[in-house]
Amino acid sequence: MRAIERIIVTGDFLRPVDRHFRPSQNENIRWLHRLLRGHLARASGLPVQCLHWGEGVEAEPFFEAFGAEPSASGWAAFYTSDRAPAAVLDALAARFGGSLVVGFELAEWCKLAFTCLGIPFIDLNIHPIRFLPDVFFAAQTNDPEIFAALLRHHSDPDSFYGWADLLAATTVKFAPELVLESPVLLVGQTRVDRSLVRDGRLLDFTDFAGDLEALLLREGRLAFKPHPYNPGDFGLFTAGLPYRRVQMVKANAYALLAQDALQEVVGVSSSLIAEAPYFGKRARFLHRSPFDLAGSRQQAGERQHLSLVERVTDADFWRDVLAPRLAVTPKDGWRFPLPPNSLRISLRNFWGFNELSTDFPVQLYQSTKIHP
Repeated sequence: MRAIERIIVTGDFLRPVDRHFRPSQNENIRWLHRLLRGHLARASGLPVQCLHWGEGVEAEPFFEAFGAEPSASGWAAFYTSDRAPAAVLDALAARFGGSLVVGFELAEWCKLAFTCLGIPFIDLNIHPIRFLPDVFFAAQTNDPEIFAALLRHHSDPDSFYGWADLLAATTVKFAPELVLESPVLLVGQTRVDRSLVRDGRLLDFTDFAGDLEALLLREGRLAFKPHPYNPGDFGLFTAGLPYRRVQMVKANAYALLAQDALQEVVGVSSSLIAEAPYFGKRARFLHRSPFDLAGSRQQAGERQHLSLVERVTDADFWRDVLAPRLAVTPKDGWRFPLPPNSLRISLRNFWGFNELSTDFPVQLYQSTKIHP
């Protein structure tokens, strides 16, 4: 196996935005690079490069090699492919050969190709459980020894229940008059998301019309929470549900999950479905979750996603994780504990958590401030 000469931070570098052929993930890739480059460099002594669409890679030749149109639909057509054209493998080998890859939500086809080429990766994803004091990472790797090193930092998801209880208690003060007209909540999503890809195309509720009709027949009425970044119906009414039988709700997602009247959360692949059981609700994926989350350390399997709640921004963490594959620098014992909401604020993405946490002190301050 080729010696590791550098570390490359990248991600799903071919994913375009919904309506134009331009990159959607460059900002996330650069964010991860800047967050980790110093820690990775101090741990490894190697150069830490950033590669994304327009910086080290051009998207058009990849789409042409896959025979896909340059669009979000074209991206979905090969996103989960279990094979890659020779031109794609050659391009990956030329750009990533001799590197260890740290990714922000790598594409499925790319992870398989890296494995075929013997290129080790550590793929970091924003964990679907987002009600802890900060968001954190779900990590996956194709290297068994790196997996064993990551496993020592894994948190059992059963340890998250207390945080859901705290948030549920908070909603008593936040939304005391919230009323749901159905025990079943449907949740919408953004239009372009890796978790929506099946058989080379993007799903929405129209692909599950039969399931929705059965739910409506059973309950008589359903509640629907649109995604905050996609206020449309996500195919709900195109699937045939009558307007009058659906309660459209704009309330905070966690306030909804905490409602005693709510019994079940249903969606295509939303992270809210993964969070629902922590609030005592049944959860149903109409498609599937993009995560295969490990439970206890004793039960974790090598290709599963591990829950890294803390220490990812410590150089000593990366010394632990990289040591199986390359020479690392001596540990320094320094910790960089992050205050609550640090990654949320840095990402500028709160997934509704801010409405029950950081917004309240600001609103209270504004309401009591004495103006001259």
